[in-house]
Amino acid sequence: MIVTTAPPGSRLVTQSDHARLAADLLRLFRLPDLLEHPRRELLLRAIAEHDNGWWETDAAPRLDAERVSALDFRAVAADLRQEIWRRGVERFAAESPYMAALLATHCLRLLSPWEADPAWESFRCQMLERRQELLAAAGESPASLEVDDPWLALADRLSLAACTGQAAWVELAPWRLEVATRKGGTASGPPGDEPVEIALQPFPFAGVTAFELSCRYLAPGPFVSAASLAVELAASPWRRIRVRVRPL
Repeated sequence: MIVTTAPPGSRLVTQSDHARLAADLLRLFRLPDLLEHPRRELLLRAIAEHDNGWWETDAAPRLDAERVSALDFRAVAADLRQEIWRRGVERFAAESPYMAALLATHCLRLLSPWEADPAWESFRCQMLERRQELLAAAGESPASLEVDDPWLALADRLSLAACTGQAAWVELAPWRLEVATRKGGTASGPPGDEPVEIALQPFPFAGVTAFELSCRYLAPGPFVSAASLAVELAASPWRRIRVRVRPL
């Protein structure tokens, strides 16, 4: 779950909705390298499913340390994170081993901050071995992953910037990004329901382009248990935030 402050409480975006936005963004890129990409549809599907391991966790969110909202994905413990990433790779391994290999590459890239942590060494080695097995099953080479993973990384980070309002997610040359919340959202919506505007350079779209992001809002806790959090979240209506992308 992606959790951000939205006074007086918090805004929650599931990893599935974040991943769907990532795929929607990349699908409308007008860049020749992507339009003519030989694995374009498979790449877009992998991006749309790149956080599928979080499905079960988002369906039963844990409480954060202060017991005032759901646990943000950045605060998930190592053992649960490893379980989620394994599940995300294996879910599509039989159906599409190359897509699973690309998702394994995504996991390996994300664990780079913990490379020196002995607690992650076994997982890293297992994921490297599994990726090689999946590539062999798909009849593909590591060179294909070297082409495709940067697209996944870019789409993932663009979507995270929209979901969190934090431009720092996109620190990938040559891309530059500014993100802001524009006033003038729906008058009936809760605080924080204003549209998100992203200014991007280079600009890969045909023109100013709008997307939608699904989310829910939670009043501030404290919650006595994860079950009480789940009840409150189930009663919270789904809302759609407009995400507008324009040239920087």
